[in-house]
Amino acid sequence: MVKLTEANIDAEIDKLAEKFKDMASKEPHPTLERFTKIFMFQEPDRMPVFMQIHDHAARVAGITVRELCTDPKKMLYAQLFTAIKYKFDIPGAFADAYNYEAEALGAKMLFPEDSFPVILEPLIKEPRDLEKLEIPDFTKAGRGPYVIEGTKLYLEKLGEYAFTALVASAPWSMAVQIRGFNSLVRDTRKNPEFAHKTLDFCVDVIEAFIKAQKEALGGVAAFPALADAFSCIPPTSPQLVYDYVIPHTKEIMKRLGPMMWAGGFPVVEIPGWEKIMEDVVVNTGSLVGNVVMLESDWLPPEKIKEMSNRLKKPWFFGVRAGIISKGTPQEIENHVKKLIKVLAPGGGCMVFGDQVPRDTPPENVEALVNSIKKYGRYPISI
Repeated sequence: MVKLTEANIDAEIDKLAEKFKDMASKEPHPTLERFTKIFMFQEPDRMPVFMQIHDHAARVAGITVRELCTDPKKMLYAQLFTAIKYKFDIPGAFADAYNYEAEALGAKMLFPEDSFPVILEPLIKEPRDLEKLEIPDFTKAGRGPYVIEGTKLYLEKLGEYAFTALVASAPWSMAVQIRGFNSLVRDTRKNPEFAHKTLDFCVDVIEAFIKAQKEALGGVAAFPALADAFSCIPPTSPQLVYDYVIPHTKEIMKRLGPMMWAGGFPVVEIPGWEKIMEDVVVNTGSLVGNVVMLESDWLPPEKIKEMSNRLKKPWFFGVRAGIISKGTPQEIENHVKKLIKVLAPGGGCMVFGDQVPRDTPPENVEALVNSIKKYGRYPISI
């Protein structure tokens, strides 16, 4: 494995970018075409392979997670290295979807060597603290420059083979970061006006962050995504999702146009879960159906397929981290085969690797990739 230095990292990125483009050029159909057809409820030649893979990418590429999250060049190196190693159709273009906004506002951060950065304390300890906060210049503040430079570098190196995302926290998750989860929930009960005011501020900040990324890319088409894990049920309640999460998520999409929103859905079985999942997609205006994270045995893919077809909303269905990291290669293959058999016919749904953990055995990632390529060929004949 190459030891990266300031003197050689640009050349190493160029080598990997050329390897990836060469690999992608040998595919019979472009990745974007595959995505587009599935989004339009058509059948491409096969399902595209993509992973939510960050700290594991750092591990296999020989860098620390801190470097992945703070150095745009090392982030891109690690994502390209991992995409080539496992033969993904799309390299990742970022390391962490959270904390950027809070850090740019001045939150104190801790950057452990081998785990994601964390916020040490909320910026808003009492309501008057909100008045002290101003919308930051994301071209200068916090890791805004890291996000912008990393995305620009990704586009520059991959060209037509890039699949660019604009990533930001969603309003509820950002409010959790700057206020603290317990305090925010307490606000919704004791001071709901302030809770909404906090979320309104978050919408303004997120709008500025997304616009800064768009402007830096100079009009290049990009796939906007809002990360909202804190709005999932639990820890957030269904009532909070309807009263606070959905209205403010809808507002940011009203300002910026439809986006992919990952949040608001149940991660455990609760009464009425189907209606909640349908409502969060329809009422927010999300570009696609929820990214189903932390998927478990209770969640029937048949229900997701029916919902996707009825609403005409594409749906991402994640193979959960526990199966990827702890299952055997055969168990992973059997699981992916079952999901694809139900979800893939007719397009509209995709199966992907949802947050590949750092300690995942490489053979498990290979099994996941190979299974999607093997069983995800159209027409589906399992």
